[in-house]
Amino acid sequence: MRGLHLPDVPKENCVNTDPESTFEAAEVRGRRGILDMEATMIVLDQTKLRAQVERLAASAEFARADRMVQFLRYVVAKTLEGDTVALRERQIGISVFERPSDWDPKTDNIVRSEARRLRGKLEAYAASNDPDETVRITMPTGGYGVHFEELASDVAPVEQPVISPVGAPTVPLGQPAAGAENIRRPQSGLLRGNRVWLLPICVVVLLSVLFVAFHYWPGTRSRDDEYEIEPFSAEAGLQFSPAISPDSKTIAFVWNGGGNQFDIYSKSVASAELQRLTHDSLPSIHPAWSPDGKQLAFLRETGAELPQTGAGGEAQLIVLDTVTHRERLVRRMQDSLGMWGSSNPLAGCQTLSWSSHGDQLILTDPSGETHRLISISSLTGEQKTISSPGGSDQDCYARLSPDGKTIAFVRLISHAVGYLYTVDVTGDHLNRLTRDVKDLRGVGWTPDGSHLVFASKERGVYQLRTISVQGGESSPLPAATASAADPSVSPNGKFVVFVENHENWNIWRLPLKGDEIGTPQRFLASTGQNHSPSFSPDGRTIAFVSDRSGSPEIWLCDNSGQQLRQLTHFAGPWLGTIRWSPDSSSIVFDARPKGHSAIFKMAVNQGKPELVEDQPPFEVRRPSWSRDGRYIYFDTTRGGAPAIWRRDLQTNQNQVIAPAGFMIGIESPDGKRLFYQENEQRHVWVSDPDGSSPRQLSQVSPTPDLDWTLIGTSVYFASSTSTGGTDILAFDLSNEKLKKLGHVSQNLALGTPSFVISPDGLTLLYAAIDNSSSEIKLRRGALPR
Repeated sequence: MRGLHLPDVPKENCVNTDPESTFEAAEVRGRRGILDMEATMIVLDQTKLRAQVERLAASAEFARADRMVQFLRYVVAKTLEGDTVALRERQIGISVFERPSDWDPKTDNIVRSEARRLRGKLEAYAASNDPDETVRITMPTGGYGVHFEELASDVAPVEQPVISPVGAPTVPLGQPAAGAENIRRPQSGLLRGNRVWLLPICVVVLLSVLFVAFHYWPGTRSRDDEYEIEPFSAEAGLQFSPAISPDSKTIAFVWNGGGNQFDIYSKSVASAELQRLTHDSLPSIHPAWSPDGKQLAFLRETGAELPQTGAGGEAQLIVLDTVTHRERLVRRMQDSLGMWGSSNPLAGCQTLSWSSHGDQLILTDPSGETHRLISISSLTGEQKTISSPGGSDQDCYARLSPDGKTIAFVRLISHAVGYLYTVDVTGDHLNRLTRDVKDLRGVGWTPDGSHLVFASKERGVYQLRTISVQGGESSPLPAATASAADPSVSPNGKFVVFVENHENWNIWRLPLKGDEIGTPQRFLASTGQNHSPSFSPDGRTIAFVSDRSGSPEIWLCDNSGQQLRQLTHFAGPWLGTIRWSPDSSSIVFDARPKGHSAIFKMAVNQGKPELVEDQPPFEVRRPSWSRDGRYIYFDTTRGGAPAIWRRDLQTNQNQVIAPAGFMIGIESPDGKRLFYQENEQRHVWVSDPDGSSPRQLSQVSPTPDLDWTLIGTSVYFASSTSTGGTDILAFDLSNEKLKKLGHVSQNLALGTPSFVISPDGLTLLYAAIDNSSSEIKLRRGALPR
């Protein structure tokens, strides 16, 4: 057997008295494989090595693990190149796992975790005794460089040195085995009488340093971070809402088949076989297993054929017999789909949970604006109220405790802002567990009922955290993944299933040419979400929202997309709806630094956010200026459903302009009319600026909602189509005619006013979903006790 490692580092560098440089040097040497002596260096057949890498990539261990194959190819290439810098943990995280340039490995151990998985897969492949294997590839612990051993060889193996513990006498090399006479032996001063005297000593010192560094150096090892991440369902398209069977052997989930057909599938944890459970043209979502594992409850959205529109309809609560595959309708409900929990309107913030006796189903009431927790009899369909959130709050992600007595849930108090609560199934003893203003997405119980696992958005991505049901501070549950949401803990406690989301929103520029549109071009882009563009009235500056700094903030750029500058530094949750003052000196917008949305005003030149309107515990949002700069229009949920108000900036007095049920008011360019949108039916209305003489523009119904704007005498708006993509339309109020200007292939971003035209009427900006995918993964490892 022949072995190949990288060349040894200079021997004079084996010992370093500086602790930090000693750790770094030891880490580098461990990755370069210095345990092989110079006397055993042999040139490996590169053709065989490349063939073996491809063989591994196609093997059962690696066939469904694309990122792991990428990791393998990377470390093989960098090992062969001798690029020790590229084999450091931080560089691997950036190059292979797409971490940002300021990524800190001490807070995210994805490289260490995936390296353990890679070692395991390489060992499993080796144990399979593949007869075609010609080169064995391993990754020794203590580093990320790999070791190559040629299995088919006409040269007898060389006896390796025995390394003794620190302080014990080193055992010298024995005589070379028969047939090894032709191996090159460098005539170094280190070699005397076929014995290496200095190198084993250096190796022992390095082993000692590596052991100390990786076991005792702060931030490098934790007794509780032993876990593995496994892909469970990585099909093309969207996969979400995983539900674990009572015996922990099967997971049901929603998959859109890579298109627009949302059905429920099931798959064994131990195999790759996929079974389709529902077969309907309408979306079937939110599966939940009955306690005996014989039934599966879910919702069917009968009015949501176009999930990209955000439109609601009717929801049917259905129970499926998993043996006969017969469906039984339990209850019909109105469904507004107006939940704040996810940019995917079908995922929303809904979760179904069975009672321990199987006679009740607990879920979020999807009808109206209340979004309270309810229980529905699985036999009669009778409904009872459990929680009563105030104002526009929404109670979501309901999960029943293992003993069936307590419900954990997230109370969303604004867009992407919520707190974690528990409540008795009777509705008594409401208890708030978290205090920070965070975007929470999903919660699950540990099997003993002592802790909760939930997803919280930290620095722009969802991460798993745990908290005691008694309260206190939450702790991270490392998952070594780009995003981890919608967690659920298996009843046997051996794994957590979660959804990894990949979504990219960018701002596009579309030329307007009279009654036609030109070719769209990507204008403002990053790896995260960019939305809510807004032109200054002088046409020189564009304000927009981007999370490129780690959290949503307002940024500025010139009208060519250059000279980017971050304006706000809230470091908090969602913000947006940017509108410029008539003189282009200031903006107004809504933000949520304390939870509920409030309206802020800010000068764009060295200004600080100034609170304009705040009405806790209600929502105050979507502001816009009057054309004379005297008023700010906004919508508020103070009366329940959103209503349009107007604030006089001179007197600080508020006036109700449009009744409950309307949102996002915008004055016409001439200041003579006010336009606003229905909250439920989505039609745009027009009235006098004081709200008098209202009338509905029945031909103007934007989808997604909020995606409409004014220019001249026309209302421009987006309209999602059943075949995908978006039509661009214009309604001219002067002649009451509707024109289709063209079609773009993209789906537009949801929940944000991201449709705006330049003051000269020549350019349309919009935010499009450039990439949206999700997959389901398993986290195997210890849970808090």
